[in-house]
Amino acid sequence: MKTRVIRVNPKTVSAGGDAGLGRLLAPAVRALKAGRLVGFPTETVYGVGAIATDAEAVERLRELKDRPEAPFSVHLAAPEDASLYVKDLPARARTLMAKAWPGPVTILLPTGGHLASPSLRGKALYGRIAAGDVVGLRCPDDAIARRLLSRAGGPVLATSANLPGRKPSVSAGGVLRQLDGRIDVLIDAGRTRCRDASTIVAFTADGYALVREGVYGPADIEGLSRRRIIFVCTGNTCRSPMAEAIARKLLAERDRCRPAELAGRGLEVLSAGVFAFDGGHPTPEAVAAAGRLGAPVESHRSRKLTDGLINSADLLFCMTDRHVAAVGRIAGGAADRTFALDPDGDIADPVGADQAVYDRVAERIEKCLRRRMKENLL
Repeated sequence: MKTRVIRVNPKTVSAGGDAGLGRLLAPAVRALKAGRLVGFPTETVYGVGAIATDAEAVERLRELKDRPEAPFSVHLAAPEDASLYVKDLPARARTLMAKAWPGPVTILLPTGGHLASPSLRGKALYGRIAAGDVVGLRCPDDAIARRLLSRAGGPVLATSANLPGRKPSVSAGGVLRQLDGRIDVLIDAGRTRCRDASTIVAFTADGYALVREGVYGPADIEGLSRRRIIFVCTGNTCRSPMAEAIARKLLAERDRCRPAELAGRGLEVLSAGVFAFDGGHPTPEAVAAAGRLGAPVESHRSRKLTDGLINSADLLFCMTDRHVAAVGRIAGGAADRTFALDPDGDIADPVGADQAVYDRVAERIEKCLRRRMKENLL
């Protein structure tokens, strides 16, 4: 039988006209659920996928690619779906996902011997999804692919839509020349945007290795897997240094490392002041308040917030709305990365107040940081 081709105009989808997309993709969704092989576009090359819960479908995919044992990556509809597969994500992997997904990066992660979601437990399913206690995850930057994946009803294993030893296809025509009649359905959305393979990065608890260069090279991955968080107040001698130290403590606890090891894991935490002078010492009350929470700040020295610092930051947390506005005045283009630490209101400056006020401010900062961590913003 010839492969059934479904034609979808990606320009219509990107313009917001996807009301009929579900109807167009319905045959492909039904095919996946029925254990068929479905070809689909991504931003890199065309892929071919099978539902992981169907052993015969996965075996057909293995035969097609002549890969009797090598694993396929799970293609995700949304970045947050990674938590279904891996519970304890390495810090740099989490950063890379936040900055590069959806996008042309496949991430290999240790599973710890099982998949995170109870709904995905089972030895047979685990054997099809993971290999050597490692799972490959990919979240494509293609609205058509993600809609298909979101409706599949289970994990979709996918690989490039080409025969072994042949180049991956960047158009539906290229797929048909190699796989017509070998796959059941093909979604034709024209040529892919990137026309290159995804970059593959393998992570462990201690670091990462570039397995295959693709759209991104080594320098790109190094930058994308690093995260700089900056806390902002006025003089950088009390509120923001306390926030910096407390955040470093909480992040280290989350990542099961010492605060001094965070930078080596790709996470840098700093603070600065809108009207700060470089080299100032933290107030004694701030030292005492943060110390009570196990977050030493004695060695901190104040720094002035500059456009260079702002532009280097992945996230900026400000103590007040005025600080948020100041970030915008100093350097434009950071609005989507700048937040009030406490969305419920300003954290007032305790300078000149007694120790009890400093203690309450430190406790409020810690509470806000824990909240931001639960929101996966920090």
